[in-house]
Parts: sequence; structure tokens; C-alpha cells
Amino acid sequence: MAKYYHKYKDALEKRGYTVDEHGIVRDAYGNQAAGEDRFGNVNCSDPNITAICIEVEESGVLAKLAKTTKKAVEKAKPKLKKVRARNADGTLRGDNPDTPDVNEAWTYVEDK
Repeated sequence: MAKYYHKYKDALEKRGYTVDEHGIVRDAYGNQAAGEDRFGNVNCSDPNITAICIEVEESGVLAKLAKTTKKAVEKAKPKLKKVRARNADGTLRGDNPDTPDVNEAWTYVEDK
């Protein structure tokens, strides 16, 4: 059974703490700083551990939000297709050679 502090193990170990197989967090001196009892109650005597856990949770939530937002933007973005541009009378428009960075003979319309 996974213990509470196992999901924060990497972040805690980067900051000098150790997490054992029982979910007990120890500081650099070997003192127990946090853990979970056999009933699933979590206790923590080090406010830095709480801050690290909150930081990990927030970064995960922000990453998930960014991923969801990116998908929503991609979904809402209209799909465009390249078609020949036409003049007001319906004839095909030619490219103006005086504007090398723009090709007026083509335009983009929303693909349905």
C-alpha cells in the first residue's frame, strides 16, 4: 500500500530528506520529520515538508491546467485551408511581384 509521502519522495529527497518504505520522512540528521500511522493519519513536525508537498501539488495542477488549456485553444482554433484568391468579378487574382513577402494569389478560408 502506497504511503502519503511516497508521491512527494523525489521532491523531498532533492531537498535533503529521506523517505523510507513505510512512508516515514527523516531529515538530514535522521530525525523523523513526518510520517503516517497505521490508521492513515498523516503527521508532520517540519513546515518545510508541508511547503514542499504544496509546491509539488501546485506544479502538477498548473501543468494539468496548461495542458487542458492548450487542448482547448487548439480545438477552438478554426481549421484553415489554402484556396486561390478571386477578384470581385470572380476571376482568379494574380500575384503582385512588387510585394515579395506576400502572395496575393492565394488566401485562406475556414475549412468546414
